[in-house]
Amino acid sequence: MKQLAYSTLFFIQLMLLNFAVKAQDVSQLGAQKPFVINGSLGLGLGTYSSSGIDPREHSFSYLFSGAPVISIYGVSFPFSIVVSDQQRGFRQPFNQYGISPAYKWVTLHLGWQSIQWSEFSMAGYNLLGAGVELNPGKLRLGFVYGRLNKAIDENSTQPLSFQTPTYLRTGYAAKFGYGTERNHIDVTFLNAKDDPNSLKNIPAATGLHPAENVVLGITSKFSFLKHFVWDMDVAGSVYTRNKLDDTIQNLSLDKLNFIKKLISVNASTQLLTAAQTALNYQAKNYTVGLQYRRIDPDYKSMGAYYFETDVANYTVLGSVNLMKNQVRLTGSLGFQNDNLLHDKPYTSHRDISSFGASFNKPQYGIDLRYSNYGITQDRGLNPVIDTFRVARTNYNVNALLRYTISDTLITQNIALIGSVQSVVDLNRFTSGQNQTNSKTANVSYQVSFNKHAFNINTNFSYTVANIVVMRTILYGPSVGAGKQLDGGKLDFNVSLAYQLQHNNGLNAGDVINGTLSSQYRISKNNAASIMIMYLRSNSKDVTLPSFNEIRSSFNLIHTF
Repeated sequence: MKQLAYSTLFFIQLMLLNFAVKAQDVSQLGAQKPFVINGSLGLGLGTYSSSGIDPREHSFSYLFSGAPVISIYGVSFPFSIVVSDQQRGFRQPFNQYGISPAYKWVTLHLGWQSIQWSEFSMAGYNLLGAGVELNPGKLRLGFVYGRLNKAIDENSTQPLSFQTPTYLRTGYAAKFGYGTERNHIDVTFLNAKDDPNSLKNIPAATGLHPAENVVLGITSKFSFLKHFVWDMDVAGSVYTRNKLDDTIQNLSLDKLNFIKKLISVNASTQLLTAAQTALNYQAKNYTVGLQYRRIDPDYKSMGAYYFETDVANYTVLGSVNLMKNQVRLTGSLGFQNDNLLHDKPYTSHRDISSFGASFNKPQYGIDLRYSNYGITQDRGLNPVIDTFRVARTNYNVNALLRYTISDTLITQNIALIGSVQSVVDLNRFTSGQNQTNSKTANVSYQVSFNKHAFNINTNFSYTVANIVVMRTILYGPSVGAGKQLDGGKLDFNVSLAYQLQHNNGLNAGDVINGTLSSQYRISKNNAASIMIMYLRSNSKDVTLPSFNEIRSSFNLIHTF
């Protein structure tokens, strides 16, 4: 059952009081208040009724929620309180606290931290520990040590638990660099490992093994000849998937033998690389860039969450501004392929191109966008059979036209939006089953009577969608109005929409949506809102029911 679905936005606004304490300057600590409490409290009531279908919500619902935040010398501790017809709780929503006090060129990291030094080595993985960053002059130094994963045993009392068992994982990362943000080179190093003794029960079905990882990366940025900027990020990762495998005896790594002192090397050990680089030319009115990105299959770093692997990308992009920035042109062309190690049955090639053009003035404007995504296959280990060859292109075209008429009394806005999306199968053996396309057009008109704080908006939309066995047409108008009273404290809004549907030329029914809402600002810290929503679905499809639904909600919000 949904729980006060119509109060979702109100609830999210209360819950999204995020916690972040980064790089606090301790020299300003005396200016912070020793104790501050703020946040919000909310009460929501809702009703629901339906006919023609089984109820999808409770007939009556309530929700009391709070999000108090306690601050001690600028360090925030958020909490949440929820009491509803389905849930009761008092908890700390972000049970991970970290602080990074800074003084001049010294920054300490304590508690939970997310360090971003390199995309392919230390790339924002959340760890619990301590560290320091030192930036005297052009030196760029850093070190952090902590726990990357908490040990989690299989829960035998709750076999359907979605908690995945994990080993205790600890590690450290270091950075040494020189330069400024505009010109610098950094070397990063990560060493992390799982504790094989941290779990008592390891279900064989999970395939879980204790792992180890060493990553060495180099990142750099250079600006030269006034307009050129060159970025680079390369890394090599030695990853042992199972440190309990038998170690390979008498293995010689020549000049890399020192690696065996840092990590267990056995049959499950991989040495993989990742790299990306970009060269951009930035002028006053235009930019041109070249980008290259390559990541080996199954590349991993214990300092990062996820990579798209087994991929090589080549991209050319650019933009230009003309006529005092009234005209803007953008475009890009990219090529991608997989099977970098030539060990897959097939190799996929993708091309991605896009183009955009816009012309904007205060009263009117036009915006055009085009993108094309194509994929083909060539042989890898095996030849490609034409009957099963993947050869497909997907293109999108979007256009926006707008026109504004404005004076001190009335403001009018007219907008026309259109889009075309299509998937074209280039394989003659399979094209009959995969061709799809859709076209959408939408025209809207809005008028605002500025002096009276009153507005009216109208809209008409038309959509045609074609798939192999179905042609669907959706179209219909909508109208709405809004009025502000009492100097903007009270706001009324009403809207009504009607949509018809035809499937393969047959009437499939229609839908009516109506909404009436009002918000009132009681005081600086208090607000109330009410909403009534009506939905009627008149289905001509024998597989779908006709039904009516009415929802209402009443919300009170207090901030402090």
